[in-house]
Amino acid sequence: MSKLLGIPENQIHPVKCYNHEIVSDERIDVLALMALRQILYSAEDHLDNAKIREAISVTCVGNTDNVQGRRRMDVESASEAI
Repeated sequence: MSKLLGIPENQIHPVKCYNHEIVSDERIDVLALMALRQILYSAEDHLDNAKIREAISVTCVGNTDNVQGRRRMDVESASEAI
């Protein structure tokens, strides 16, 4: 799937379909919960990065003086805000 979809292997989380399960296997349940946890971590990282990008773009719009210095300060302030 990694090569087919172009997604890194550590971002692929196979899970089992429980539609016809009568008795669950705890070993399989743990794998499904671990996959869900990784998905949530990835979503949280994405949201954190979006907040930083948004904070940088808001403070940098309209001001081209000393752009590198402002970006450094913006990243630091965005990181503190999060």
